Amino acid sequence: MTARRVAVLVLASILLLADGAWSAHGGGPDTQENVVLENANAKIGFLVYPPGATSGIHINPEPEIGMVVEGELTLVTRTGKQVYKAGSAFFLDTGSGHIALNETKAPVKFWAVNMKKCD
Repeated sequence: MTARRVAVLVLASILLLADGAWSAHGGGPDTQENVVLENANAKIGFLVYPPGATSGIHINPEPEIGMVVEGELTLVTRTGKQVYKAGSAFFLDTGSGHIALNETKAPVKFWAVNMKKCD
């Protein structure tokens, strides 16, 4: 088993135990988040993660849709690790524990849409 696979398994295990954990999407001093809309229904943010940035383990209190604009975003969830390239999108259901990472040598830019209330 490679060191990378062990790391993914460890992160996935932590996520299984992280029920109730919550942190903001910001991943450190160099991570940028520009919230372009926030109201009772939704929060829409444009995020830039520099190389090596991470969101930290967190659980969304609402569904989230993400769209990668540039670079590659890695998501580690309870179901494993998935890499999303520019032009791809992802969906995280309410209560989905995850970590967003930039494991590349270039910045990753993506939109995150948190749907707070959908009537």
